[in-house]
Amino acid sequence: MGIPVFILILILHVSYAQDLCSKEALSRFKEIVNKHYLWKDRIDGVEWGSLDEAIAYLRRKGDRWTAITNIEEDRLWYSKAKMFGIGIRWDDEGTIKRVFKDSPAEKSGLKEGDVILSINGVKDKNLWSQTIRSVPVGGIINIKVKRQENLKEFHIVKGEFSVPPVEEVRIILLDHKKIGYIALTNFTNPAVEEFRKALEFLNSQDVDALLLDLRDNGGGLISVAKSIADMFIRGKGVMFYLEGRNRAPDVYEFKDGEPLFKKPVLVLVNRWTASAAELLTVLLRVYDKAVIAGELTVGKYVGSNMYKLDDCGRVLRLVTFAMKLPNGDNITSDEGILPDCVIKAKNDEGLSMALDCLLKRIFEESSIAQP
Repeated sequence: MGIPVFILILILHVSYAQDLCSKEALSRFKEIVNKHYLWKDRIDGVEWGSLDEAIAYLRRKGDRWTAITNIEEDRLWYSKAKMFGIGIRWDDEGTIKRVFKDSPAEKSGLKEGDVILSINGVKDKNLWSQTIRSVPVGGIINIKVKRQENLKEFHIVKGEFSVPPVEEVRIILLDHKKIGYIALTNFTNPAVEEFRKALEFLNSQDVDALLLDLRDNGGGLISVAKSIADMFIRGKGVMFYLEGRNRAPDVYEFKDGEPLFKKPVLVLVNRWTASAAELLTVLLRVYDKAVIAGELTVGKYVGSNMYKLDDCGRVLRLVTFAMKLPNGDNITSDEGILPDCVIKAKNDEGLSMALDCLLKRIFEESSIAQP
């Protein structure tokens, strides 16, 4: 009898603690939102019975960004560019385009080119990321794929893996020009030093221009975007600022001195380019005359702060500020950044078209403009 009674007491204790966390978190959520939320007018007079109900309401009101996350996962991501998950990236057709090195997916045998059919029984591609997030670390994620003509099923243990901020650095020869290429995947703390090293390498190779690939870059830390912008841009006064409620604006000023990179820049974006990635894109366009190629971006001109919700490790990532240029305009609209060269092609074809845009808009037009 001793063991079953002990287990029952333990279960009741855990259940009681979780209930306290839920009540504490909802109360704290309401307090934080009323004090800091950028769009407070959208929630005045509204009450919620649970956190899920609150987040669902914000989604209906157009807030795509506010979320409840785990503090340890957020710390791991922003400080070390590491995540908890399985370690794959797929395209709109469900084809796996990237399997991260040493990730749970790689260790389980998933390969680039596998076509995902379902994740934990879910066939809707729009729900796959959410499905993976809902599984606790150490839990099993079942993925069914088609590999050539064969159907395979993988049982993957959710765990930690790294996402290199700089995914690729190389030199592309284009019409007797040397084009430096950097694919930047995120704006976590490690991105600053990795990007600096990539630029220094391209400088040592005396490239004629840079193609900065920000496709699928969902953003990250504003401070990291500013540090990378500083490698290209110099000036005086305010570069941009963050405007929130009930607080003075956070002002980011230009740095003095010489930039690290002085050659022409083309930025390649797509419909998944967001937030800090959009900020860097706009700063390079406005202050460095960069040319933009690709698709309309996400249109995330707002940013978030994190607040502790409870003692169970949950935090609220709440929209609290808008990113603005010195003239008061948001860095972009809800529709996103309109590229100079609209390119809807993907993968290598999209890259090839971006290079054509760079050649025409930067080299050919600039040579015509010269007397």
